[in-house]
Amino acid sequence: MNNRFDLTHNFENIVYNELIYMGYQLQVYHDGTHEIDFVAIKGNKQYYIQAAYSVAEDKVYEREFGAFNKLDNTCQKIVISNDAIDYSTSTVRHIRFEDFIHMDDLSSY
Repeated sequence: MNNRFDLTHNFENIVYNELIYMGYQLQVYHDGTHEIDFVAIKGNKQYYIQAAYSVAEDKVYEREFGAFNKLDNTCQKIVISNDAIDYSTSTVRHIRFEDFIHMDDLSSY
């Protein structure tokens, strides 16, 4: 059995736990081709969220941001990563993990 420390999996688990702590109900979104880590719902707010330790590599950036390509812009799309650089686009908001863990709610950022 491989006992290697899985940084990416642990990072997603931390994001999951923080979202639960913030009061969000969570689901996984899968359209047959792409999977989005979390659909976070609280009240009438809904967010599509990808969690990645880093999106600095082109391949990872394309995978994480590309997961949102088939979604319309009715709900906010968010990537949470440990990167210091702001990778936000016109349709996807990037939140640094350091900022995320100090938030009370996603709408407060």
